[in-house]
Amino acid sequence: MLHLAQMADGGLARLRVPGGLLSAAQARAVADAAEALGSGLVDLTNRANLQIRGLSRDAGGDLAEQLSAAAFAFHGEADRRRNILLDPFSGLDPREARDLRPLAQALDEALIGAAWIGRLSPKFCFVLDGGGESGVAATPSDVTLLATGQGIVVSAAGLASLALSEEDALSAALAVAACAADVGPDARATGIPETAMRAALGSERGPAGAAGAAAAPLRPRHGAMFPSGGAVAISIPAPVGRLDAGMLRFLADVAETEGRGRMILAPWSAVVLPRVRPERAARVLAASEAAGFVPVAVADRLSVVACSGAPACERAREPARALGAALLALAAAEPGRLPEGRRRVHLSACPKGCAGSAPADLLLLGASERSGWTVHAGGAPRRPGPALDRLESAGPAAVLAQLAD
Repeated sequence: MLHLAQMADGGLARLRVPGGLLSAAQARAVADAAEALGSGLVDLTNRANLQIRGLSRDAGGDLAEQLSAAAFAFHGEADRRRNILLDPFSGLDPREARDLRPLAQALDEALIGAAWIGRLSPKFCFVLDGGGESGVAATPSDVTLLATGQGIVVSAAGLASLALSEEDALSAALAVAACAADVGPDARATGIPETAMRAALGSERGPAGAAGAAAAPLRPRHGAMFPSGGAVAISIPAPVGRLDAGMLRFLADVAETEGRGRMILAPWSAVVLPRVRPERAARVLAASEAAGFVPVAVADRLSVVACSGAPACERAREPARALGAALLALAAAEPGRLPEGRRRVHLSACPKGCAGSAPADLLLLGASERSGWTVHAGGAPRRPGPALDRLESAGPAAVLAQLAD
């Protein structure tokens, strides 16, 4: 049975997708289950996992049964704790120092079998970066494994190992997680005593120089890229991380006809088809727009992140995700409204800021006790800075106008 979190719009099931790899059959199974048991809506999270929304309180058993038939594997307490984010371009990016897909699989298998896994915080997470262009090591995590020319650097809570072999890097990452489990069920890496952390990382030093690369910004990529062997990878942007059943079935169909039957979830609200013939790329992207995905030309200039908002969250008065989708739709329909350069908009219906903690060019912040938004520039939900304006209600045209100002 799957654990369901109770939200204002019903039960929510979090599906861990270690490494982000999803088969066409699995995508169809998620679409079918979301329609039959829930609201038909599925969220793509910034950890490259999936969330099925609007489930009844007792749907966990039926959902697990349906998904198991499509090769989803469930492992009890481990399922809520297999938080492994892998660069979606692993094995595709020619600039990466090392393909970390085997290491991600080994880490997942080790977590499933760990005796302490039930004591690890469900929020404890790992990020694996092969050293390529996307910079996923910048994603906040408890443990980051970053490949360099000398080996793999494991960093956690401001400390880092020396460059290690894959086997030693796996051992170090697991040792950090085991320390957190020993501290307590809600402990993160920052709660581990420094002496224990140094012992886990096998380092008697402070941060290693190579770990500094983790501070580089995340670099989302959209469209066709990385030509190799007569194929390209295609990154298809999803509107504010929200997929419906029809969009999932579209991905399944195109993965089977163009992408060798698989897809990879990306942590910037996109889905990657890894092996598409170059002459088919433009047609696939055009078809994705017709299916409800964001045009690449829009996604490359306007990044929109949003919390679930109303009516999905009890704390929210404003429909943050719906407004975010409307922003992207208006920009696609009227490209003249797009900003000149790349801009990031964050819509958070309350100060908790569930969509992320990074600063945005334009932040709209709601409040649980009243309707409307305060407008901030260059702020993050918990560090918004002074308000530039207040909008008692906000349509997409008004928000894009604020961005232009």
